[in-house]
Amino acid sequence: MLFSATAVLEAISGKDIAKYLKIKDVDLKGGSYIKNIKITHFDNPRISIKGDWKNNIVVEASNIGLGVTADWRVKKRILFIKYQESGTLRASVSNVSFKVTLSTSTFSVAKCSESIGSFKVKLKGKLLAWIVKTFVNVDKLLKRKLKGQICKAISKEINKHSAKISRIIQG
Repeated sequence: MLFSATAVLEAISGKDIAKYLKIKDVDLKGGSYIKNIKITHFDNPRISIKGDWKNNIVVEASNIGLGVTADWRVKKRILFIKYQESGTLRASVSNVSFKVTLSTSTFSVAKCSESIGSFKVKLKGKLLAWIVKTFVNVDKLLKRKLKGQICKAISKEINKHSAKISRIIQG
């Protein structure tokens, strides 16, 4: 198992895998959306797998980073006035890390911790983009919203496949 994880990392190490990653469009209420999401860069993480296969396995990943660009549109009705604006956004997240402890008896997540280094968002547009840039700290807001989501996603995926993985490990 360790060999295949290492082989995968060696295969992608130093290569731009952003072109292989896809992110779905996000449709919001009332005709608003974020579409044409493209990954502009992906920082290959440093991953280590430690522990004994009898008790726990600890998987650590660090130096994870991702950059995206997208088109956005907001349609809003404020009292009797319809307002619509569109533009582009550029976002990046860097120095993301997580540490997951897996119980080998149940092959489930026993413990998980995560850290998001920096999150930056740049909006381009007209009035709404200016208002958001001036009065809302979007970086801090989104970073706070992301807190806990990495461990939640990891736990969900591991739990979904735990029976299959357990059979593979136990032979």
